[in-house]
Amino acid sequence: MPTDTPTRLSVSDTDGVTTITLSRPDKLNAIDQTMGRELEAVLDARDADPAVRAIILTGQGRGFCAGADIAALAEMAGTDARPPAVRRSMRSGSQRLAQRLLALETPLVAAVKGPTAGAGLGIAFAADVVLASEEASFAFAFAQRGLVPDFGVTFLLPRMVGLRAARELCLLGETVDPVRAERLGLVTRVVAADDLLEEANRVAATLARGPTAALGMTKRLLLDAFDSDAQTALDREFTAQAIAFAGEDAAEGAAAFREQRAPEFRGL
Repeated sequence: MPTDTPTRLSVSDTDGVTTITLSRPDKLNAIDQTMGRELEAVLDARDADPAVRAIILTGQGRGFCAGADIAALAEMAGTDARPPAVRRSMRSGSQRLAQRLLALETPLVAAVKGPTAGAGLGIAFAADVVLASEEASFAFAFAQRGLVPDFGVTFLLPRMVGLRAARELCLLGETVDPVRAERLGLVTRVVAADDLLEEANRVAATLARGPTAALGMTKRLLLDAFDSDAQTALDREFTAQAIAFAGEDAAEGAAAFREQRAPEFRGL
């Protein structure tokens, strides 16, 4: 695990669940270079730690994440705002963090409250379970800034809501309330604001008791399925199932079934 204490994040570990809180409440938890590096480092460490079986990601204060810090973007590119300089900045920062989130094998729960926009959408949508408070909102404000959706939004959004709805949200730059977000499939479910973290912990605890390695492979299979033909998907399933069958959790699952008891998975 990283030895440096994060300055833009709060991180806690309890019973196999890591809770990561984006901690720039005065900026609605907008992501700057420092936060991006810290979040990537924490995700790297926790995803490699077999003791961590689930991760919760949330935001401090009244919002989840307002996206990229606009002032920080200018700093990343320096005084050179030409496309090559911007591309270099994004590849070394936001794009790499988005890739890390998408590659995460550990189950991820996003607990979203208040405003979420820009890159914050990509962070939330990368989660396996997205819980939204009744006060949450999702702003597709890229077009209003003269920009295109990034941070994995164009990859994830059509997979969640379909191409037609994705076009409507992005081209019109709409802000979506939690009720519509649940109906569209942007979030798993809406919960009362006071119950958000409690429900996130309940879901994460359930995931943490699961067969972590098998869940990680399931995440990858589902994400890759959209770009696969039937035979490729079947081949990938076969390969993953062979690995799962060889694991300790598969043996425990079979034993629990025979003995008519709940399985006690170790994530192996």
